[in-house]
Amino acid sequence: MMTHRLSPLFEARSMAVVGASARSGSFGERLAKATLSAGFGGQISFVNPRGGDILGREALTSIRELDHAPDVAVLGIGGSNLEAALSDAIEKGAKSAVIFDSCHGATPTGAPILSRLKDIAAEADLPICGGSGMGVLNIRTGLVGSFYPADHMKPGGISLIAHSGSVFTVLGMNDPRFRFDLVASPGQEIGATVDEYIAYAASRETTKAIAVFMESARNPEGLVDSLELARAAGKPVVICKVGRTEESARLARSHTGALAGSHQAYEAVFRECGAISVDTVDALMNTALLCSTGRIPGPGGVGLVTDSGGLREMQVDLAEETGTPLARLSPATVTALRDALPSELEASNPLDCAADMTDEFPRVFDRGLRIMANAPEVSMLGFEADLRDDYVYEPGLLEHARGLAERMEKPVFAYASFGQTHNREIGEDLADAGVPCLNGAGIAMRAIRDFQAWADAGRAVPEPRPAVPPPVLFPAHLDEAASLETLAQFGVPGALSRVCHDADSVAEAGRTLGYPVVLKTAETGIDHKSDLGGVILDLSSAEALATAYTDLSTRLGPRVTVQKQAKKGVELAFGCVIDPDFGPLVMVSPGGTLVELFDERQFARAPFGLKQAETMIRRLRVARLIDGVRGDAPRDINAAARALSAFSVACAAMKDQIAEIDANPVMVTEDGAIAVDALIVPVQNRAQEAAE
Repeated sequence: MMTHRLSPLFEARSMAVVGASARSGSFGERLAKATLSAGFGGQISFVNPRGGDILGREALTSIRELDHAPDVAVLGIGGSNLEAALSDAIEKGAKSAVIFDSCHGATPTGAPILSRLKDIAAEADLPICGGSGMGVLNIRTGLVGSFYPADHMKPGGISLIAHSGSVFTVLGMNDPRFRFDLVASPGQEIGATVDEYIAYAASRETTKAIAVFMESARNPEGLVDSLELARAAGKPVVICKVGRTEESARLARSHTGALAGSHQAYEAVFRECGAISVDTVDALMNTALLCSTGRIPGPGGVGLVTDSGGLREMQVDLAEETGTPLARLSPATVTALRDALPSELEASNPLDCAADMTDEFPRVFDRGLRIMANAPEVSMLGFEADLRDDYVYEPGLLEHARGLAERMEKPVFAYASFGQTHNREIGEDLADAGVPCLNGAGIAMRAIRDFQAWADAGRAVPEPRPAVPPPVLFPAHLDEAASLETLAQFGVPGALSRVCHDADSVAEAGRTLGYPVVLKTAETGIDHKSDLGGVILDLSSAEALATAYTDLSTRLGPRVTVQKQAKKGVELAFGCVIDPDFGPLVMVSPGGTLVELFDERQFARAPFGLKQAETMIRRLRVARLIDGVRGDAPRDINAAARALSAFSVACAAMKDQIAEIDANPVMVTEDGAIAVDALIVPVQNRAQEAAE
């Protein structure tokens, strides 16, 4: 029963192929052959204005001649004819369509072809795959809405969604170890966006993992919803998002605005919604392959069995460097291994089972694999041996690899440390046995790490988002003191401050606040005061304050802020920009001058709770200073997390009023966390800057 908007596209029972041709070597002939290549059991109708016989089928001269409404209309024609063909298909009652053309140029009326097709699709609410793509495949039904044949493809658990048409073919049709449920190339997304494909794949029992090669999200909130839907369905979504180095178009006055960009927003969304983010297509497919059996790792770490002591040592190094959790073998498991293995083999993980080349050689591996498979601390099991298509030095090891899925219900996989291992046929053979085969130790380790982290996160109790109060009214002049006061209304502690305009008010502020104090310029237009020598610290008396004011007012102007000096601590920086796709994006990083020296920042969408805030802080190396090193007393990380969470609530509440916010530094001490400087840039200020 078709229940999803994309169901007619992927579950089609009838297909009209417009542009099919009998002319040898033509695109239309290639398209016609491809649609027949995988044994589609539904009805296929070829349409060509000349009619005639095409591959043994009588072609119709128009889609209007059909005696039924096709589930999918495959429009294999050029841009100048697409508007009329799409309108005819809709008039005939087509429930979905595929367009390959790049849709450049204009219609006869002068409208851009692409925008005109999008208007037609929107008016008819018609799901369209393309243009500028390779179409769709349903490997289980033999549906080929593409000009690439799919007769060689076997069904499996991966649904591949690739904006790029070339990625559709490179990843979908290259190596038989990768088994697919669906393959789609949304391209320009004329009538369906990438989030719809993710949501549809997540709804399919036969899809176990979703691999996405993404250029952008044209429906950002839909992307969030689809990723959360996939997580709820227990389907890992692995995403390779390209365009990571694109410079932000937004000009920024704060540190955060200069450091944040759309890529950080996507990464924050992926992390928030449980998607696995990778950087390369190799990582995309190997991670999806590992996740594609439907088996989910439990708590613990991976157990690895290998036939090489040297590669075992390399794998230990890689696990440490990548943060891949190797199972910590229990005393019971160690004892079992010692009793079962020759004395020269160490009971360790990874486990080297290569003993002397006798008849016992494969049996040692059998015993090692059995013990590791039964160890409760092992969440998934990997096996490596020198297995190549042209040479298998010990056939018993290949049989062990084939039988991995039968040994345990946990995830299993074979792997080769060398990425270029000649094992294409063996990889296909293992895929038939339900055993993923990964090539490249580094890629394999990262895939293991990410799969384990995804499974662990799925078992965690989700933290509810904090409530967002109404926005507050900004004062007429949002200087540092006013910015700190505004943030304080949302629960972000700020240092006590007074804005002064002359020597008398400065002296009064010093008496009121108590020494020591800090003197800062408060002149309009000076956002980064330290760069101009506009901050003077450690003023411990009225005389020192007066002298400092004379100097500062002479150099930068009479308007200053006198602030109670905060206790020394570990400095953090909080920041927020409004991402055009995903809304308020909060950053935490080392603060003070360190924000520009250390390339470590964590981002999340606002608002978020204490648990998320502490997790973000602990991902920074500076967290080790907060915990206390070399005899230093630990700082109050709970207070830092409360301040960061409150800051995120403030950003969410003021999202329509502000362009960006910067609180830097936020001083984390033994007994609290306090913001000592802040900058709020109202959205109207940014609009004025842009106009100028």
